[in-house]
Amino acid sequence: MIEQRQYAGEGLSLVYDEGEWVIGIKNYKTANDISALGTLERHNLTDESFVLLEGSCTLLTFDEEHSSLTYCSMEPGSVYTISRGIWHTTVMRRETKMILIERSGTTLANSDLLDLPMEKIREAQQRLTP
Repeated sequence: MIEQRQYAGEGLSLVYDEGEWVIGIKNYKTANDISALGTLERHNLTDESFVLLEGSCTLLTFDEEHSSLTYCSMEPGSVYTISRGIWHTTVMRRETKMILIERSGTTLANSDLLDLPMEKIREAQQRLTP
């Protein structure tokens, strides 16, 4: 049997949640716009993977020890994996659509949030604003 699942709304929808892994369709939402950058997340128990389908997305990671940002401009059709414990976020443009894959049960209870320092927000905004 073949199941087809789609999602055209804003933000994330988990379209497959069976067993150990979930698959979501992550579309642009205002919180992922560079103008809204502020909070990063890290997952303590699992890696998280992304596949860009269309649009433009930069994976932003933060090394807290060295206070440094890393920018990875995603290419459509490639798989990008953020290792567990790495501070990250996705900075998306309005037309962006991607696939998200992570371990089932990944929640705020086993993840952390970090407010990015204002000077790093400004740095990222300057670099990523067209």
